[in-house]
Amino acid sequence: MSKFKVSKLSVVIYAFLNLIFIICVHLISDIPVSVGNWETKSALIASFKNPEDNFYPPGGAILLIPFLILKPHYEIAIFFYFTLASVLYFFICEKIIKKTSLFLISLSAFTLNPYLLWLVHSSQDTVFELFLLLSGFALVLNKNFFGAMLPLYLLCLTRPAYWPSFLMLPVVYNLLCIQKDKKFAIKQTLVLIPFILLILTLGINKMIFDHPELAGEAGITAHFGHNKSWYIAMPKFDYDVFLSKGGNMDTNKLLLSSDKFSYVSNKEFRAALIYIAENPKSLFLNTLQKIDTYFFSVQKNPHLSGEYYLSADQKSIVIGEKRDSWVLILGSYLYFIHRALLLIFLIASLTILVILPKVRNSIIYQPQFLFFIPYLFGSIAALLFLAESRFKVVSEMLLVPFIASILDAYKSQNLITNSKSKTFRV
Repeated sequence: MSKFKVSKLSVVIYAFLNLIFIICVHLISDIPVSVGNWETKSALIASFKNPEDNFYPPGGAILLIPFLILKPHYEIAIFFYFTLASVLYFFICEKIIKKTSLFLISLSAFTLNPYLLWLVHSSQDTVFELFLLLSGFALVLNKNFFGAMLPLYLLCLTRPAYWPSFLMLPVVYNLLCIQKDKKFAIKQTLVLIPFILLILTLGINKMIFDHPELAGEAGITAHFGHNKSWYIAMPKFDYDVFLSKGGNMDTNKLLLSSDKFSYVSNKEFRAALIYIAENPKSLFLNTLQKIDTYFFSVQKNPHLSGEYYLSADQKSIVIGEKRDSWVLILGSYLYFIHRALLLIFLIASLTILVILPKVRNSIIYQPQFLFFIPYLFGSIAALLFLAESRFKVVSEMLLVPFIASILDAYKSQNLITNSKSKTFRV
């Protein structure tokens, strides 16, 4: 089957279309642009000064540096990185998808993902995460593994949940190549680079911030994710709002009432460990909810935006402001369709890989087979800390060309089989 040709004009039109979409989101959104939250850290790094804290790692701040001159119009940074990410996504799909219909569907899955566009605009790191992930895997697709190390390392410094994926990416590829033919394997030193960068990052954090942890936010995230009432909030309510009201996240009372894990200096981490030790039933229910939220839910999690929170006595739920505008309802409905189709076709494509060896062998040794790694290994952070849609909506985008390439290979194998059958009959 011959591959369709894509003109340069097609790329320009696609990029322009995505730019228009993100500008439209900016015009209708009632939430301000959040990338400006990086301004202080960006300015310090640009001045070659140490950041004041490591609550959030510096990846997003580094990418904002070129746009400091545009203060306070940081929406330009969002438009720039989102449009550039769409171009990277276009070339990824064009390189690995042969069938025109699958190619167009894959492109539309990026442009018409309402939750992705909403988070790109309103979240402080989603647009950076999207750009860096697609940059890294575009280089992986071209088998430029050394070049991919830089954007993927910056990705880990933007969202630390990607560290397991970063560490395992060259390991998995090497294992697959060695099974096929050792000459395709990458150098062993390249396999070690992510581990070296991890050790280096821990050392730098220890030197600058007096503690080696990858992100200061990890403690409070663990405190949220292992709170005994987290599973009550999710998937319906925003756990951040649900648990932050009425003193439900206050660590002082909990820590004073228990002497467990007294050697842990981080209050939030210690509180999380106490919750785990003293509430095994909640731990079980929390874990089940995280698995369901990460792998199987077809709705956005949390389902509702607005103000719904647990009362101080933890016996009732208070209903405050409802953010039930038609824009948000329509966006949730469209994302429901998007996520449902993604899950259906993911299960179908994985089934094809399992039961059809010819299709599996045509895909498993190709770089695009690695596109499942960020999503799969992202589940580690989801289970250890917490899970919700915004932490996986970006890694899910790599599943689209991954699925399309499997369906493409399946179609190609069917054409070859049918062609041989006709030849035999003749």
